Amino acid sequence: MDKLFENILDSDEKVIKVLRPNKLKFFFASFFGTFVVMAFFVTFGILLGTVKDEFGDVAPIGLTISVIAFGVLFAAFSVLFTILAYKKRYYAYTNKRVIIRGGIIGVDYKSLDMDMIGAIDVTVTVIDKILRSNTGSISFGSVASPMTAAGGSIFTFLSIENPYDFYKEIKLVINEKKSHKK
Repeated sequence: MDKLFENILDSDEKVIKVLRPNKLKFFFASFFGTFVVMAFFVTFGILLGTVKDEFGDVAPIGLTISVIAFGVLFAAFSVLFTILAYKKRYYAYTNKRVIIRGGIIGVDYKSLDMDMIGAIDVTVTVIDKILRSNTGSISFGSVASPMTAAGGSIFTFLSIENPYDFYKEIKLVINEKKSHKK
């Protein structure tokens, strides 16, 4: 799996570990959100077909069908994009930085240098607990890309297994990197 990152590594950079999101958690979280949005549009479409205006006429059936169809199409595209995103999603950390590999059509990379990391946040959500998948997310913050008050960051390893063990592991590497810099 190191080959997934070789085109962006420096000559003296070595991949220490490559991670993949937990498939069940990754898909469930996406599908749950999609289901909520689709249910809203279907419910709105059905209610739209029952509402009468001041003349006693109901909304045209075409409008109702269009709203429901939009919700179904949204769900279909969301499922497709989730599948495509999962195929390209990998996380890695090297002796120099953390890297997120992703994308839908092409491959995109985001990286954050180890010596820039000022904060690490572990988040285990209700969905993680319900699925009993021993998963969570790790967010990395720096001065250049701070974490939000809710703990989010653009540098987040989503749905990784054993998040607390990984936290300890990456924290050791970051501290070692920073101590050698001094």
